[in-house]
Formats: sequence, C-alpha cells, structure tokens
Amino acid sequence: MSCSDPRGISLGPRQIADGVYWVGVNDCLKDLFESLWPIPDGVSYNAYAVVGSEGAAIIDGVDEHLTYEYVEKIREVVGDLGRVKYIVINHLEPDHHASTPRLLELAENAVVLVSTVGARILESLYRVPRERIVEVKDGERVSLGDKTLRFVYTPWLHWPETMMTYLEEGGVLFSCDAFGSYGALVRGIFDDEVDLDYYLEEAKRYFSNIVFKYSKNVLEAVDKIEKLGLEIRILAPSHGPVYRKRISEIISLYRDLSLPKPCARATVVYGSMYGRTEEVVQTIERVLERSGVSVDLVDAARTHPSYTLSLVAESAAVVFVFPTYDASVFPPVREVINYLHVKQAGRGRLAAVVNTFSWGPSAKEAVDALSRAGFQILEPVVSTKSLPSPEDRRKIEELAERLSSELRKFGSCA
Repeated sequence: MSCSDPRGISLGPRQIADGVYWVGVNDCLKDLFESLWPIPDGVSYNAYAVVGSEGAAIIDGVDEHLTYEYVEKIREVVGDLGRVKYIVINHLEPDHHASTPRLLELAENAVVLVSTVGARILESLYRVPRERIVEVKDGERVSLGDKTLRFVYTPWLHWPETMMTYLEEGGVLFSCDAFGSYGALVRGIFDDEVDLDYYLEEAKRYFSNIVFKYSKNVLEAVDKIEKLGLEIRILAPSHGPVYRKRISEIISLYRDLSLPKPCARATVVYGSMYGRTEEVVQTIERVLERSGVSVDLVDAARTHPSYTLSLVAESAAVVFVFPTYDASVFPPVREVINYLHVKQAGRGRLAAVVNTFSWGPSAKEAVDALSRAGFQILEPVVSTKSLPSPEDRRKIEELAERLSSELRKFGSCA
C-alpha cells in the first residue's frame, strides 16, 4: 500500500456509479495526519462529482496543497466548471475543504450546501461570501435534474456540523469521515481492487484515532441510516476505499468498535527504564495467557499511541505497568493515558494498574486519570518497590488472576 508503489499514486478520475465520479487525490507528503497520527502509507482525500442533466454537484474536497490536481479531475469529468451548481460540505475540516475557496473562485455559478450548524462555523475556517452559502435541513433534497441528493444529519462524526449525502438514484452514500481509513489508494479505489484486509486494519486505527470519543454518535448514525431504509449500493467515505462489495463489513466494523469488545482480550501498556518492570509484565502475561486470555503487549516508549489506541478499541481490559519517573507516571505511559482521556476511551472497560518505584509511588495519578477516561479500575491497585517483595509478587499475581476471571466471563475472542 506504500505511496512508493510504482503502480500509481496519482489515479485519474474513476466512475463509481452512473454519472458519479471519484475525483479524489492521494497525499503521500504528510507523515502525520492532523499532525498527530502516523500515516506511513499516506492517506486518500476522496471527493466526488455527481453529474446530472441540470448541472453538477461536487461532494467534499481535498487538502489545500493538492487543490490543483483535484480541480483538474473535476474539469475532466464536468467540463466547463460553470456547470457546477453545488459544492456539498459534509464536514468542514481542512483536509476536506481547504480546496473549496479556490474551487468557488473557478466555479462562479456554484453555491455551498452545508448544514445549519456548519453554516455558523464556516466563517471561522474559510472566507466564503454569505450569498454563496445555502443551509440545508436534515432530510432535505436538491435536484440535479435526473439526480437527487438527500442530506442526512449525523452530528458529532466527529464535529457538530457533520452530515452525509445520499444519491437517491444510484444508492450512493457519501459518508465523509464515517467508515474511513488511512492508506493512500495506489492500486485502485474499490474494496474489490485493493488488499481490503490492510485497509480494514487501518480503519480500526483511524476509528480509534479520529472518532473513538464519538462512539455513541457512530451508533446513532448507523441506526438512523437503517431506520431511514436507505439502500446503499455504494458506500463512499472521504478516506480509504470505496465500498461496493463488502459494504456491510465496514459498517459492522464501525458498529463493533463503538462498543467495548465482549471477549477475553487485554492490552498491556508498559514502560521499563532498566528492564525490571518487564519482569512484572511477563508475570501478568503468563497468568492471562494461561487462562485463555488474548494478550497484546505495548512498549509505550517504542509504540506511537495511534497504534495503542487501535488495540484498546478491541480490548475489554487494559493493564498499565510502569515505573515512577520524576515523582510521576513514566512519561510514555502517561502520554497513552492522556490520549485515552482525551478520547474518553474507557466506556466501561477494565483497567488494572501496577506501579514500580524506588522512593515515590505514582499509581494514584494513573488511577485518577483512567477513572476520568471512563475505565473501571480493578482492585488491587499494586504499588511495589522496583524489586518486588514476595508479598508484592503475590499481589501482582492476584491482580492478574482476578483480571483473568473477569475476562473469562466474556469467552474467548474469535
């Protein structure tokens, strides 16, 4: 999936349905998405052109530095940019619409279609003249002659103004950030043209990094789509592949990730300055695996939190094992806990804490932060000297046994 794949980074426009074209671009320049999350294989910014008998609509846009390529693709499928009637803003973030001011300059007849909340936020990001902004209501339709766009509000995926756009004649759902994934589209754009297993793994990481905090809103959006009875023949997100064969799989993945995983799986996040804390980790791992619990070990000092969040999203419990550093939680572990707090990733998951120290314990700091992140703290919380006493070793094993017992209630993971 690498951006260096010689089979094509700059894909041309692709038809995805009758009169509907992918006009997106691949970003192989950025190393961090949102200046936070590693994207070693790049990311796609998917935009779409819907060409009707009475004009065209452009669904979303791209990051500013790729505007030229995006506009040229629109020209290729639309022809005269004067035919563009609408630019639909499903979500205002600059990775989707930093290109829009320039497109509005070129497409002189176009107006922006945006949700009511989006219209209020628009000025804070882009200088769009008020007369070129049209607010659309939830459920409202606009016509392109032989094609009809319907707008579905899905607030807090992952901003307050977000919505999806549905093409009624083609059964195409333009879902913006929902159902997206990392990874440039270097071999094709459809789910049956690419190594979908790779993109589904990247979808897990994308979900945990971008929309984890809004899991409740993901579930609400999926339920709303189902209740509306929308027939989805093509699912077209703003990042990652376009789905035409395995639509239910990506929707189910997002639904499952929005709920704590009810299976015996734990992620052990640890830090070890001199190797002694690793011995504690090995004890916990041994007890858990002996009980049939699936265990993922994360050395916080050597693993970016992006990947750790992805593992947490699929775990029923997280174990934190760390030394005290400068009278506080070991910084790489503290960074993970901070991300978990920001994303409110607990959602009822269990958290176990083991702190090793020489002169000052720091377990309480971790427990307080994890509680605020929504985790249920499993007792006993263990604070032990760097060389655990026999009594401390017994407490560590007791904690691991209790965690195993709690996780076995869920049954083994598939």
